[in-house]
Amino acid sequence: MSTIPTPDNTLEAHLLLETAISDCKVRHIQKSLADQVVHCDQLQLQYSRLQVEKALSNLTTAELHIGRVRMVMRHSGFSPDCREPHTICMT
Repeated sequence: MSTIPTPDNTLEAHLLLETAISDCKVRHIQKSLADQVVHCDQLQLQYSRLQVEKALSNLTTAELHIGRVRMVMRHSGFSPDCREPHTICMT
C-alpha cells in the first residue's frame, strides 16, 4: 500500500477520497470477476465429471457387449479368440 499524501486544499482532499473510493470499486470488481472465474471452473469440472461418468458407462456397455458376442460365438462353435477378421475359426 502506498503512502497517502496530505492534501493541501479541499479539492485535493476530495480528489484523493474519490480516487480511494474508485480504487476500492475496482478491487471489488476484480474480486467479483475472480469469484465468477472460480464458479465457471467449478461448473466445467462438474461437466467434465459427467462426461467421464458417461464414458465409463459406455465403456462398461461395450465390455458387456463383447462378453455377449463371445458367448454367442462359443455357442455357435466359433472361437472367440480368433483374430483374423475374414476367416472362420472353428474349435
